[in-house]
Amino acid sequence: AEKATGIERFMFGNYELYEGLSFVPVFIGLFAMSELLVQSKLVSQVVDTVALKAVKLPTMADYKQIWKTILRSCGIGTFIGILPAEGATVASMIGYSEARRWSRNKQEFGKGSIEGIAGAEAANNAATGGAMVPTMVLGIPGSGTTAIILVGLLVHGLRPGPYLFTEQVEKVYQIFGAMLLANLMFMALGLYAAKLFARISLVPTAILWPIVFCLSVIGAYALSSSLLDVWIMLLFGVIGFFARRHGFSVAPIAVGLILGEMVETNLQNSLKMFEGQWWLIFTQPLAALFLVLAVLGLCGPMFYTWIVGRRVDTGEPEGPGR
Repeated sequence: AEKATGIERFMFGNYELYEGLSFVPVFIGLFAMSELLVQSKLVSQVVDTVALKAVKLPTMADYKQIWKTILRSCGIGTFIGILPAEGATVASMIGYSEARRWSRNKQEFGKGSIEGIAGAEAANNAATGGAMVPTMVLGIPGSGTTAIILVGLLVHGLRPGPYLFTEQVEKVYQIFGAMLLANLMFMALGLYAAKLFARISLVPTAILWPIVFCLSVIGAYALSSSLLDVWIMLLFGVIGFFARRHGFSVAPIAVGLILGEMVETNLQNSLKMFEGQWWLIFTQPLAALFLVLAVLGLCGPMFYTWIVGRRVDTGEPEGPGR
């Protein structure tokens, strides 16, 4: 139902939908169930196994070669992570392309170049922290992962945004401390348990698929003990499956679900302030600034792809380090 007026809409005669869709079953469907449907074609396939070797750490010579790449990609990853709905995937792609653009050994890329690995992974890891900035400060998830984190915070009664830093400061410090501890634990697990975790890939898909499916159904049902949540999870699993199949990311769907209510509520409040004259909203400098940023965020990637395509067609050099 609409928050301002209480008018019922899109309820289909079911009052369980009066408060809207629950985040948890929708997210389970978009991220877990859709992935299961994508991977279902591999259930009967036999995957060749490889020997698991010990983890080999970079040497000091490697660090001397890639430290500039790491710093550059960290900056790129942090900036990309702050942009809503971009996330680590985009950051790692740009980090890799920038590492190649500045490298003096372009011929090694695509063949296990340590600069390429460092560029992609440094940007990938930096984007995780950057994505927490809009999540905590504005309540806008910066990626699919932070969207799930945001749902967890909402479930526990925390509302990320400006008021979180003034009314629940102790929770903010707890979250920052948990992130620091998680990174330290992840480093230890990455060094000593990577080989163990890799063995999960050896579990036959015919066994792993039903386990994940059952856990997904249980997770959706356990939220409010409602079968409707299970059906919602399955529905969004199908939506996510077709989105992935046609090359679309499911993260923007999750971001739209989270921000939809917030955008609508604030838009209604703004319309009341301007007595229904919506065009007056864009006469405010701050509103105009965010509108311009939104247009740049929407059209920027398309222009970037177009410019890169023209450079490839004309054979122009890619940048320094040629």
